[in-house]
Amino acid sequence: MQIDSKQFLNDGYAIIPECIPPDMLDQLRESFATLVERQKAIWAREAQPDDPPGGVWETSGQPRLSYDQVVDESTADTIDFTLHANTMGVSRQLMCSEDAATVCFFLMCSPVKDCGPASWHRDIHPVDQAPLTGLQRDLRENAPGVIQWNVPLYDDSVLWVVPGSHRRPNTQAENKQLLADRTVPLPSSIPVELKAGDGVCYTNMILHWGSDYSTKLRRTIPFAL
Repeated sequence: MQIDSKQFLNDGYAIIPECIPPDMLDQLRESFATLVERQKAIWAREAQPDDPPGGVWETSGQPRLSYDQVVDESTADTIDFTLHANTMGVSRQLMCSEDAATVCFFLMCSPVKDCGPASWHRDIHPVDQAPLTGLQRDLRENAPGVIQWNVPLYDDSVLWVVPGSHRRPNTQAENKQLLADRTVPLPSSIPVELKAGDGVCYTNMILHWGSDYSTKLRRTIPFAL
């Protein structure tokens, strides 16, 4: 699959229609459903006396599996998908490197009760990476060092982004809004509307937001390369 690298570098994200090939979607749903049940059993065993019986599954605003911890041969397609031409292949093009490798395997699930929105953020850690301006300079002069993905198994519009925000600091208007309320849309922000099987890849420096963690069925695969 070919990707428009110029568009990605300009906007900070790109949508990949049918990132999961249609003939793979049902089987991936089944495999991930198996992994969810395995993880739910672990969380139930780990529940503390004051927790509900399901433990993390019932208390988290966004239950998230590290599914490489519960995968086996029968569900290995969940790992293989991150190595597909539509995922690994795209990341290698954007990073201009054949050495790209998957560094995390997650599955985001809907909570058992409505938990509302999260906060706007960038996925950077200056203490062990670099200041934002340094990361942005490296992106402009070289290529993305990290590509993040969200690939939903069911329709998903939870993610919002501010296109182009990965290339600059926050604006005064953004900082004013963030100081007032970090859980509402920012100026120029847009929802990323994904149909089941579509994917979005984005740079970790873009301003983004989990807009609504509701009980609507959500099984979305986030991973990074």
